[in-house]
Amino acid sequence: MAFKDIEIIDFDTDGIEQIAGTENRVKVPYILSETPSKEWRHYFETRWPDPQQPANVVDDQVRVPCRMDETAIRKDGDCWNLVATHVEDANQHCREIDARRQPERDRKEEIRRQEEKKRSDFEDWKRNLRRRH
Repeated sequence: MAFKDIEIIDFDTDGIEQIAGTENRVKVPYILSETPSKEWRHYFETRWPDPQQPANVVDDQVRVPCRMDETAIRKDGDCWNLVATHVEDANQHCREIDARRQPERDRKEEIRRQEEKKRSDFEDWKRNLRRRH
């Protein structure tokens, strides 16, 4: 199955938590269009720019540290845009992996089609044999 890009849909206001030991930092759960693969999740998390305040992907959400600032969190804000940039980077990474895997998928699909054709030809042969019998 070909890779499908993931997008940020929104953020979960109810899921925002204050980061312990800080005054103006929160962890914001951004909602993704679907639950990403392990590869996507690993790439996103390991490329996050601040290992001291990491981002985490849980199911269909990316939980990231942000300033406690409405404009930064909302669409086109600094935090949203940072997440969007990393989402696109992870998408690009997975598209490249997918492109490298495509020839193998094509080969397997061709083998499957050939086997199906053989089965169909054999069933046709048996039907014809019955008719002539």
